[in-house]
Amino acid sequence: MTTSDPQTPRNSRWKGAWWTTLPLLALVLAAFTAADRQVEGTPCRAIHIEVDQLDGMYFVDAPSLRNTILEDFSLLNRPMGDLPIADLHSAILDHHGVAACTVEPTLGGALNITVRQQRPIARVWTPDSCLYLDDRGDWLPLSPRYTAPVPVVHAETRSAALTAMPLLRKMDTDPFWDGFIDQLSVDGDGHIQFRPRLGDLTVALGQGAELDERLDAQLTHLKTFYRALLDSGDLRQYSALDLRYDGQLVARK
Repeated sequence: MTTSDPQTPRNSRWKGAWWTTLPLLALVLAAFTAADRQVEGTPCRAIHIEVDQLDGMYFVDAPSLRNTILEDFSLLNRPMGDLPIADLHSAILDHHGVAACTVEPTLGGALNITVRQQRPIARVWTPDSCLYLDDRGDWLPLSPRYTAPVPVVHAETRSAALTAMPLLRKMDTDPFWDGFIDQLSVDGDGHIQFRPRLGDLTVALGQGAELDERLDAQLTHLKTFYRALLDSGDLRQYSALDLRYDGQLVARK
């Protein structure tokens, strides 16, 4: 008497399907390989550049970027497979105002370039420079074509200005504080203070290095104090507000 393995028919069917599918996979792989070779040999016939215009920013324009690219690289009529994609990508990132970019060759022989601009959140004045500071903490030269409507920061050094990033990001994301604060200043030791648009006074926040942990509580105390001042109808009785002490607001006349 003999017994049969119930898995044998299934295994046999699987093996049969595999040997049937294998030639099809080889044909598909060959087709993709041929397509890749065809793309690599296709000459670059066009360069398409798209620049985001978020918030109406105009630090980068497509025509100027195209001229710069063509001056530095021989691209047109060159086989797509020979294009220096990595070097081109790096050169575009070094261009004024570019935060990120993608460079994509297409089957039809076009090179598609997409650019995202740097987005400034402050204009920083130091004794030897005036630059924009963007939302990633990178620097951006001023542009003769566009002036960004961002707060002004006076700082002893660029590194000191960077300590104000928590407050600048708060202003960037919260319309209340963006409208409330006029100008910021940061001294050489990283102490931050600002002037509100209401009232002739200064507000001291303390060390910028501590703002990540303390800023929300400090601004809550400040908002509560200002509401009380508005209720009393007198914003001119104080010359300075000090929020450097945990959980406290000290007002000086």
